[in-house]
Amino acid sequence: MSSLNHTMTTSSLPNHTTPLQRRGRPPDATKHAAILAAARALFFAGPTRLTIEAVAQTAGVSKVTVYAHFNDLPGLIRAVILAQRATMTAALDGLPSDPAGLRQALIAFGVGLMEFLTGDEFLNLQRMLASQVGQQPWLGQLLYQEGALATQAKLAALLEAAVQRGDLREHDSLGAAEQLLGMWQGFQATGLLIGGCPRPTPEMVRQRVESSVDLLLSVWAR
Repeated sequence: MSSLNHTMTTSSLPNHTTPLQRRGRPPDATKHAAILAAARALFFAGPTRLTIEAVAQTAGVSKVTVYAHFNDLPGLIRAVILAQRATMTAALDGLPSDPAGLRQALIAFGVGLMEFLTGDEFLNLQRMLASQVGQQPWLGQLLYQEGALATQAKLAALLEAAVQRGDLREHDSLGAAEQLLGMWQGFQATGLLIGGCPRPTPEMVRQRVESSVDLLLSVWAR
């Protein structure tokens, strides 16, 4: 039975996020989407519930079909993470043409990101991952590298583009991206994880995001 109980490192994880190119009939895009949706639901319900068998059953396909789209379980998990990241960072796609556009893009991204990071789905996943550190260390590494670090890099690229365009002064864009992400999360990240504080309201999320964006832009504005 395929499960998460192995010692694979992130450097050896496959990069299969689209249907694999095999000889014969090409993979069915509808089944691919169903497999990915099933994997996402199982993953956020608890990584240990995610097996090839469970994905096949939930998606209504055979195990052979799952393997026809993804080589193995780590490749499928990576696809889930990348799909979630793409959804969260969609607001950063497309270069804003002016400072006002940059501000709105950052706010839209921040609000969407914080709605996810303060939600039960993500918090439950974080708690489960913490309990699995000793058994599956590669899983946390994968989520950190393909989730947190990759999101920081995409945000930094947007800030750097604003520098090149002349909207912001020269600065450490990667460091500024980390600072902005940190201001958005603050102490509430720990409080939510341990059940020490209530979930912020949408109004509270937007206020925190907007004030943090305005602070960063005021520091680096020309």
